[in-house]
Amino acid sequence: TPPGYSDYYLPLSFKLYDNEGKFVKDLLPDAPFAMVDSVFPGALTNADLVNKISSVLKEKGYDKEKCLVATSLCCDEVNRPLESDLSAMYDTNFNMGGLAGFPFGGATSFGAMAAHIPDGGSCLVVYGPHVGVDSTGAAGTVERRGRANGGSCCGSAVAASGYVAGVLGGDDKATVPDDALDAQQYFVGSMLMPYAQRLEDAKEKMVELPYALYDAQSELMGRIVEKSGAAVADGTTAVLGGIQINTPPGYSDYYLPLSFKLYDNSGKEVEDLMW
Repeated sequence: TPPGYSDYYLPLSFKLYDNEGKFVKDLLPDAPFAMVDSVFPGALTNADLVNKISSVLKEKGYDKEKCLVATSLCCDEVNRPLESDLSAMYDTNFNMGGLAGFPFGGATSFGAMAAHIPDGGSCLVVYGPHVGVDSTGAAGTVERRGRANGGSCCGSAVAASGYVAGVLGGDDKATVPDDALDAQQYFVGSMLMPYAQRLEDAKEKMVELPYALYDAQSELMGRIVEKSGAAVADGTTAVLGGIQINTPPGYSDYYLPLSFKLYDNSGKEVEDLMW
């Protein structure tokens, strides 16, 4: 650049090799995906989210060595990078989630997680549905590694939205399953049912769908913390809820934080932590 200005460098590759010249790891961070902000304003890259969480919890006295992370994210493999990023900060996560991100582990899983918190420590719970944003900016779908064509993202959520639209239009409701074969999908549809008209009225159903799922999951997560919060012996529980956003390969995933609350060890909300 001209004299008096800083020069720049555009990194295009950053690779780690072992002492035999064998490629080990790509060290270049995933690039931001600009289209996310136009669809889900306020979303943060995974890296920015983890830094925000760490900063807020540090002010509240959280010790990284004594904090256990519990996640409730969909079992889709595209959601594992956020868990890896959280684990890099707070060690391996406890998993409460199932289809569409609902905390199907329930009160029992929360109680089990609480029993694993290091002595004198606290826990961080991160939950939410996920949604894809593909290379064209369309919501509800995303390109996937090694596949010529993308697909629904979240598939469980899209299927549930079709189910509740059908019931709203006069189809019969599904019956409560009598075995576990596909019980989770039944409950995804059942818990989405109160939002059927809201989805039908939405200008962009695939954009509104994760917000509706977030509301449904927040209601369930609130009941879980209320019932089992006392299992956190002498610490607190920080609960972050939002929408996880998956992007095409090579780009950073995002997370849209919608709530961040601190609970005492009786399951009572004591502070709003949203920045």
